[in-house]
Amino acid sequence: MTQLARSALCCAMAIAALAAAGNAIGARAQAAPSAQVLMLPAELSNVCEADPQALQLAMARQWRPSLNALDQWAQLVRSFSCDLSGQRDLGWHRVPLRAYESAIRYPLTWVEMETRNGRTRRTVKTYYSAAQLPPKIDFWVGGRIDEIRYDKRLRRIDARFPAAGSRGGSNGAASAAAAAQCAYTTLQFRQQNGLWLLLGVEPNLSPRC
Repeated sequence: MTQLARSALCCAMAIAALAAAGNAIGARAQAAPSAQVLMLPAELSNVCEADPQALQLAMARQWRPSLNALDQWAQLVRSFSCDLSGQRDLGWHRVPLRAYESAIRYPLTWVEMETRNGRTRRTVKTYYSAAQLPPKIDFWVGGRIDEIRYDKRLRRIDARFPAAGSRGGSNGAASAAAAAQCAYTTLQFRQQNGLWLLLGVEPNLSPRC
């Protein structure tokens, strides 16, 4: 084999190796899809007042393929947000989750955020049955939704509810508005046997914006 032929062969092998590496990177990028986030239009952000069919349509347009039983998920969210707080933002309050036993998927993950001496501590509790649930737990859920996030890998929908009138310390209207913009509760839902059930609750009482 001549020197020229060897050089051509080496170049061809190098190009093939680069192409294979590029294909591998592309495959890894496709294998790990990021969560899709839906920012609801203003007329749909209050799920208590919004047309449920319009809410389902807005989500179905963005997420392809469309999620199974989206109408059932919307009704479950409405039951939590509207039944617990009504159409007004009541702030943080204690909610009897046992009233929603049929809508809970075990294990249920409950996250608490506690601030002491300026440091925020995150505690995760897991309930494996209704017998372990406390009579009432503290969280906030209102008629409005900040955003809806769908994780394809986990097949989970998270709905984030803004916490207007949160319990955080406020000095004036500006700090109160900042607290309202940052504090929230996230409800996590996942399908089980064709039904959407509540999987976890994560409130953020004193966020760092």
